[in-house]
Amino acid sequence: MNLQKNLWKSSVLFMGVMLVVFMLKTDLLQAQCTTVDQSQLNYNGGMSARNLSQYSEWQDFTAGATGNLCKIDVGFFNAMTGTGTFKVFSGSGTGGSVLYNQPVTVTGTGNFFFSFTVSVPVVQGSVYTFQFIPTQGGGLPDPYGVQIQNPGTYAGGEMRITDPSGTSATGFDMVFKTYVSPYTGVDENPVVSPIVTIAPNPFSTETTLKSSTSFNNALVIIYNVFGQEIKRITSVSGTEITLHRDNLDAGMYFIRMEEGGKTIMTDKLIIAD
Repeated sequence: MNLQKNLWKSSVLFMGVMLVVFMLKTDLLQAQCTTVDQSQLNYNGGMSARNLSQYSEWQDFTAGATGNLCKIDVGFFNAMTGTGTFKVFSGSGTGGSVLYNQPVTVTGTGNFFFSFTVSVPVVQGSVYTFQFIPTQGGGLPDPYGVQIQNPGTYAGGEMRITDPSGTSATGFDMVFKTYVSPYTGVDENPVVSPIVTIAPNPFSTETTLKSSTSFNNALVIIYNVFGQEIKRITSVSGTEITLHRDNLDAGMYFIRMEEGGKTIMTDKLIIAD
């Protein structure tokens, strides 16, 4: 009985510590995320974006500072509440490396900015692209309103739309703001901590960890909610790794990645049937 009580106390303590770490990390990132880097605020038109299969809209932009891209505000109009996927790519267009890929819920009324919280290392003068893909049946109306400038005058990029026929230039710009937390310190060439994303998460059979920089002999450890190590993957190299469910039960787990003896990522991992 005492052993069971101790295990229960340890599991509660472990989960509490992990939740505090996640909350502190999120609060710190948001506290630093106040510097607007790029913006296109001229709003003189509206686009009726379609919530249909293979439809989406995206805007490329040029980073004006080196640092962590922490938030992107996008202008919408009319009442809406629904889900979609928000992505950030390297380069112009959606053919580059996926730097961020997470499900989102967009909600608002009238003319409004919706804030997409992201975490992507960016370099001054480099081009990046953000894309919003509505989820069919996820609650967004068809069409839903996206604020635009027509014709677009933003010099660092342009809005484009994707539909079943392909990708088309619009001559428009979306109404948006990007926020970058600059790197500080005396080092003129700071080491960029890798940004690791997990998608899909939740997952049922397998998921992929993708990093903004290449792993070098990294270690991945998965824990259950009792803080017990249940899986270990060694000698991880490259920019991505596929995690297989194997015989793990559905539920919540914690994942930790180490490189060079230092923890470079901790996150929740959710397995669903």
